[in-house]
Amino acid sequence: MTYPCAKALTGLALSVCSISLLAAPIDATQSEVKATFKQFNVPVSGNFKKFTGDVQYDPAKPADTKATLSVDTATYDLGDPEYNKEVAGKDWFDSKNHPKATFVITGVTGSGNNLQATGDLTIRGIKKPLKFPVKIQTAGGKHTFTGKTQIKRLEYKVGADGEWGDTSLVADEVVIDFKLVMPAK
Repeated sequence: MTYPCAKALTGLALSVCSISLLAAPIDATQSEVKATFKQFNVPVSGNFKKFTGDVQYDPAKPADTKATLSVDTATYDLGDPEYNKEVAGKDWFDSKNHPKATFVITGVTGSGNNLQATGDLTIRGIKKPLKFPVKIQTAGGKHTFTGKTQIKRLEYKVGADGEWGDTSLVADEVVIDFKLVMPAK
């Protein structure tokens, strides 16, 4: 069952990245937080079904962006109820003791579509700095923030014990892709 564990880590990582650049409440119905990892060198992806966040964003002053994203770790969906239960369990996200993963943006640098977001990602109570590129598009009365970054699951103790700690089974690297949509003010 290494497949579910790896997806869970990927999903969490992706959720955390999603928090980076938003303005006001995130429209979760149009947004997505996805994590991809490799199990036995085969890419595996999953999505978090429940997350909330808010952002203060001014297109004229992207450096002043502030945001918080909170992901419900028990909602990581690998497409199979048994896998979902496993990744929410103690060996992976430990959702009972750590129900939320959070990302708090602490700064944005750059201009146009060359923005870099920085902040702190917390998974399983372990907080680490994170930096990644973000693109912002405004159309139809909405801001859409997209980005991709990579984290190492073992730094957050996700699947770190037992056979799951073997990175030849489930890679340490998890790629987080996100699309966050919010109303333009």
